[in-house]
Amino acid sequence: MFHDSVLLKPVFLLVKLINTSYENSILKRVVTSVINFFKTLNRFYENSVTARIAKLITEMLYNSAIIGFFTRKGKMSRWWEHSLAYRIINGCFEVPSKILKGFYQKHEEIFLESIAVKAAKALLQRIEYIVGLFLIVILVVPHERWNNVYNVAIALFLVFLIFINTIIQRHWMFNFKALDCTLILFMTAVVVSFATSMNISSSIKYMLFYAACFLFVLIIVSTAKNENSLQTIIEMMLFGVTAIGIFGLWQSISGAVVFDPSLTDVEMNQGMPGRIYATMSNPNNFGEILVMSLPFYVSVILNSKTFFKKMIYFIMALPPLLALFNTGSRSSWIGFAVSVIVITFLLNKRLLPFIILGGVMMIPFLPQYVYNRILTIFRAAQDTSTQTRVKILQTVEPMFKHYMLSGVGLGSDIFRQLIQNYKLYTKAVPPHTHILYLQIWIEMGLAGFVTFMWYIYRTIKNSVIGIYNSSLTLKTILAAGTAALCGILVTSLVEYSWYYPRVMVMFWVLLGIIAAATYLAELKNRRLSEMD
Repeated sequence: MFHDSVLLKPVFLLVKLINTSYENSILKRVVTSVINFFKTLNRFYENSVTARIAKLITEMLYNSAIIGFFTRKGKMSRWWEHSLAYRIINGCFEVPSKILKGFYQKHEEIFLESIAVKAAKALLQRIEYIVGLFLIVILVVPHERWNNVYNVAIALFLVFLIFINTIIQRHWMFNFKALDCTLILFMTAVVVSFATSMNISSSIKYMLFYAACFLFVLIIVSTAKNENSLQTIIEMMLFGVTAIGIFGLWQSISGAVVFDPSLTDVEMNQGMPGRIYATMSNPNNFGEILVMSLPFYVSVILNSKTFFKKMIYFIMALPPLLALFNTGSRSSWIGFAVSVIVITFLLNKRLLPFIILGGVMMIPFLPQYVYNRILTIFRAAQDTSTQTRVKILQTVEPMFKHYMLSGVGLGSDIFRQLIQNYKLYTKAVPPHTHILYLQIWIEMGLAGFVTFMWYIYRTIKNSVIGIYNSSLTLKTILAAGTAALCGILVTSLVEYSWYYPRVMVMFWVLLGIIAAATYLAELKNRRLSEMD
């Protein structure tokens, strides 16, 4: 059907032509020669004294008790599965599900006489497609038509579908085992912050946003029953990312977006075109979405079984990659560079020097406005946006000292209300701190900040452990997820990346993907150890 499509037929023919011509081309011989050169270099290194010394040091560090604390799984995951908190949370979902499941199984023959029930059961067997479809919706709906309540509605609807699945499917359940205990601690801090908020009415909508984010993590880990279902969710999400990448490029090419002096220093960025934002609220939000998504193209390409599929996703990756440079978001560019370094290090660290060298060699080929924009990073003292952030920090400092233990309550609305009681170094009242970690600390106090950082640390730690103890598919997914997370965490050093709820949701979708892949890797290792 797709091969006969008028729109896709030229694409398929082009890919087929590339595939057939590549085998006998000069390019293949050049690529093969380069690969053989690096293989020879690799063999030389593995037999060298340097390699043996490095291996010895690595083994010593690995067996170190101190290093082991940071690099080994630990007992917290097993403890969580047997804790009272787990039984209570799991019971809230499992008890009503078991009651209804018993009733359904008793009268299953009667229910299956209904065409609607049969159709629902067949459809929900591949619920990962429904989850992927809604991720596309979250990405592609234009900002002016988007309501942040949709995030909550979509999360609740998907949880409802999974709940139905636990009733009508034989072996389906909410997978709370895949959630790290530190996530529960952080969500507890969120609830406490809401309950003790200085203005509860202002915090209600933010509590709903956090609830939606937590549910999205639960949705991903409960839907991804195996590697294939998780891969499907990622692949469908990337279709949405490609779509907004194409839309962003259209904005750039058509001139639909004009230069906005409120977003960029005019004097330091002369000749710069309008910064594209696609379906998001501003260019920085768009850049953050791309930073969290681009590494997954690498994992899908590496996991694809056919050259044809690899080429499709390689082509799909180009629009969002090009769009990233047209966002003009320096923090996102740095975050993306970090993600490239991280994914290279995790998958094949020997390529790291060549990746860095290649990045440096690309600089002369960048468009002039991109090059000029990069140079402004090193002229922070003259850049108005950087100086505005400094003034925001000066304004926030006394407020932070006042509320650093207790926090002010959930949401930037309360922050905006209270900051007016302090001396303003900025021309206007700042909407937030411009730093994710500082914003979390001010809103939720010390407990919120510590539990969030602990959760992020354990997520990265467990992901890295999973990379070295999993199948190739899960290894590439975990490497991409870790790289994307590191990228957005670096970006968040100078951006409050949760200010726009859609970006916040995608941040937690990313954490859900990592949690699902980590759980699947651990589950496979447990089964192998039981067989031994």
